[in-house]
Amino acid sequence: MVKKAATRSDRSDPKKNKSLAIRNVLQKMPGGKATEIAAAVKKDYGHKVSQNMVYMIKTKTNMIADGRPRRTKGTKSDSPITSAAMWIDAIKIGRQLLKATGSVANATALLKAVDGAA
Repeated sequence: MVKKAATRSDRSDPKKNKSLAIRNVLQKMPGGKATEIAAAVKKDYGHKVSQNMVYMIKTKTNMIADGRPRRTKGTKSDSPITSAAMWIDAIKIGRQLLKATGSVANATALLKAVDGAA
């Protein structure tokens, strides 16, 4: 069988992209209800969108702008433990700390005191 050539849609045209149309209307009406947003998308761009799709786009937008720092791909974690053997050693040391202090609360208090003094 011969494959059809893939037609690429223009993702930057809100007349062809429902999500972009919703984002554009949300910028114009940031406090609008989902039904109002859906009606405005229908009127301005001709797309019939559900309230659920409007909520999904709003949620995704809020997830992007929530202010939490993001890790970039390829960066190592801040942990100095980089191998399984190091994790096993850390677990053994943690177990010794629990035995020496007698409880998790005491161990936590000790670690907080040591971390504050550093």
